[in-house]
Amino acid sequence: MELVIINDGSSDHSSEIIKEFVKQEPERIISIHYAENQGVGNSRNVGIAQSRGDYIGFVDSDDWIANNMFELLYTKALDGHDMVICDYFSRYEDEDLTIPEKGFSQDIFTQKQAILYAQVVPWNKLYKKELLQKIEYLNIWYEDVASTPILISLADMPAYLNIPLYYYKRSRSGSIANSSGPKVLDILRAWDRLIEHAQLNNSFKEEILFFVTKCINYYIDFKPEYADHFWEYARKHRELLSGGEYNRKAVETKEIRDLFGLFNMSTPMYATNNETKDATKYPTNNETKYATKKKRALRIIQVISPICSPVSAVDTAGTEKMVYEITQELVKRGHRVVLYAPKGSKVSAKVVPFPKYFEDRHLPAFIRKTRPSKVDLIHDHTFSSIVRLRKMGIPVLPTHHLPTNIEFHDSVYVSHAARKNAGVKGLVVHNGINPDEYEYSEGKDDYLLFIGRILPDKGVIHAIEVAERNHQKLIIAGPIKDEEYFRNILQPRIDNNENIHYIGAVASKQKQELLKGARCVLFPSIWKEPFGLVLIEAMISGTPVLALNNGAALEVLEGFPQLVCNSIDELAHKALHEPFPPPHVLREYVLTKFTTATMVDQYITLYEQKINEFMKRRVKLKRLRGRRFKLLRGRKLKLLRGRKLKLLRGRKKLKLLRGRKKLKLLRGRKKLKLLRRRTNLKLLRRRKNIKLQRRTNLKLLGRKKYFIKKKIKAKRSVTKRIKSRSNR
Repeated sequence: MELVIINDGSSDHSSEIIKEFVKQEPERIISIHYAENQGVGNSRNVGIAQSRGDYIGFVDSDDWIANNMFELLYTKALDGHDMVICDYFSRYEDEDLTIPEKGFSQDIFTQKQAILYAQVVPWNKLYKKELLQKIEYLNIWYEDVASTPILISLADMPAYLNIPLYYYKRSRSGSIANSSGPKVLDILRAWDRLIEHAQLNNSFKEEILFFVTKCINYYIDFKPEYADHFWEYARKHRELLSGGEYNRKAVETKEIRDLFGLFNMSTPMYATNNETKDATKYPTNNETKYATKKKRALRIIQVISPICSPVSAVDTAGTEKMVYEITQELVKRGHRVVLYAPKGSKVSAKVVPFPKYFEDRHLPAFIRKTRPSKVDLIHDHTFSSIVRLRKMGIPVLPTHHLPTNIEFHDSVYVSHAARKNAGVKGLVVHNGINPDEYEYSEGKDDYLLFIGRILPDKGVIHAIEVAERNHQKLIIAGPIKDEEYFRNILQPRIDNNENIHYIGAVASKQKQELLKGARCVLFPSIWKEPFGLVLIEAMISGTPVLALNNGAALEVLEGFPQLVCNSIDELAHKALHEPFPPPHVLREYVLTKFTTATMVDQYITLYEQKINEFMKRRVKLKRLRGRRFKLLRGRKLKLLRGRKLKLLRGRKKLKLLRGRKKLKLLRGRKKLKLLRRRTNLKLLRRRKNIKLQRRTNLKLLGRKKYFIKKKIKAKRSVTKRIKSRSNR
């Protein structure tokens, strides 16, 4: 047995681990390394070409297999099978749950049924190399969909082994199943290949075409944002995909929807404003109105930390600003939003204000008590992610606006730099602003601007140094957060230079005037800014920004790397001599990448993914609860591992303990009854003995009285005799 490892540019320590194994087994391990990711399909093709064995199996990254998986599959394949399929386990790391899954979902395995109901994944199968050499994996997303049905149709006697041997790690962030984007439409290329093969292979034509029909039904629900494309594809290939015995039975059993209205005379794909067209007629482009599934209004709770300022349209700090923008945009789109925020918050959504003396630790219980009855998801913006830490019974999505020690696999960061600094995996959604709230101007005055909180980390002192070196006018605006630092360090230098002016915190109108009129905004922050909202606020106003290369500055200014400086000297030089990009270019850049609409689009996608994952887990758990007694029978008892098996054993033990307790109680009661009976018998016997003794005593007394009377009579008679004799 040999091992071919394809390393297509992984950024972790995989390369070093692979090299160590190659040193140990140079003849059995073949390592192939690419400088960058060239796609899963290409990796499979390269591995097939480099392999030297007669049979090939695939194992994807992050997954693992049973020790005897390929031994069992190979033994089965020696009976003359070109392909052997097995069952697998789905592993949910977050819930510590392992669920057995079927590699083939029907009762009777045939080649035709395998095309329709075998899992299309490539990794729970063993293939004869000659079979894989008949086709080539496409270098697209869903390369398995484009290849597996074809391989099954070309295989000689495919077989099925009803044993779970492969462990598939579910809920991986970044996986194709959990991803969304234009590459989702690669599925259309996969279907094209299947239809092309079906037209050339009459033996399995109906099965492959029905497989495509099933896929279209599935993806309309799986990726609803691209449903229009899937309906269009179905309409385009109507002649091939409509009708047939498979379609009729599947519609009757509600396995699929009636795409073309042929079996129930409905018209789900199209309808006109005036009347319903005949479903058997092919619609013209003018008549077509695709019946895509309308996205329902989500019910979202937005939560901010109690230590934050009230959320409102008035200028606030970055976190409050983002929560306000997200809430307003969601309400604008028709979603139902409830905002948990400090008292005084003013948004379009319903606001639940925090009580007095409220802390983060009180939030979970407070939300459980006051939240509406129906909620789809909670968006946690708290700095401690306290809501995500607790079990709320509904999905919770945490966003980290500031660095934190509490991280999750589904954490959302406001920049790639923030995620990298955290050192964990997670999602990234850039902050966005509403362009309508910012004034734009191409006319600039001759002054530099620093706007932000007055703190050492913000680099105010460096902005002063730049102004002093260049003899330029500098306006400093923002609230003082460190009084001692301002009084002892900044104020003396401001007072000694007539070109430098501190004007305090600025309100919205004044801030707009400063931003749009400045020659340049300085952003000399010396700490790792998670984002830096001032950067995009200045550019949307048409004003260039010069920033030190810290935190997310280089990421936010990706389109203008010349505006990022590596030192104060470079910052001062560019502030005086740099030919800045035109104002309209700066504004267009922000409109393309950093608007509220773009940010909320991404968050809605994450909301829906999170809700769908949660619902799928609930469905699977319900199925497990319904099947738990059946799974205890026969061989399936061995398949229940980990947590579920422990729970079942625990329940059995609990029943036994309860049974033993009841038995002890019954025995105790019986013993108590016996003791009472014995006690009662003893008492009765004692009473009888006492009565008998009394009777005996009475008899004895009677006899004594009798004898005493006799003696008295005898004495009296003797006395009489003596008296009579003396009288004589």
